[in-house]
Amino acid sequence: MEIMTKKYVHIWNAFLIGLMGLSTCYMATLLCRHKTRSQRLQNSKLSPKATPEQRAIWTLLMFMSFFLVMSTFDSIISYSRTIFQGNPSLYCAQILVAHSYAVVSPMLVLSNENRLTNPLISMYERIVIG
Repeated sequence: MEIMTKKYVHIWNAFLIGLMGLSTCYMATLLCRHKTRSQRLQNSKLSPKATPEQRAIWTLLMFMSFFLVMSTFDSIISYSRTIFQGNPSLYCAQILVAHSYAVVSPMLVLSNENRLTNPLISMYERIVIG
């Protein structure tokens, strides 16, 4: 009975990850369409600087990729825990992997937002360096 439940959990997880992938593709398509329409309206040429739409697409793809990697690691460790029962190091590794997405996600947003990172960098330079 427990094996059947785990099978359905894996199917449900795969379904939700696929749904997240489809929604990411949909958002990227909307952002690309918005970019082309706004460039047509502004009648401007492509600039070397990344547009807000490109930065948003990059952030979406980073979130999706990182979540996929962490979800895969979590599944591998979870499967390993069923094989090697009673191994506390696998339990600690699974907790670390499970919580890493929540820790790294805000850092991904901050790294792509110059309005937030520039004041933090200048404050760091004043406190530590200066």
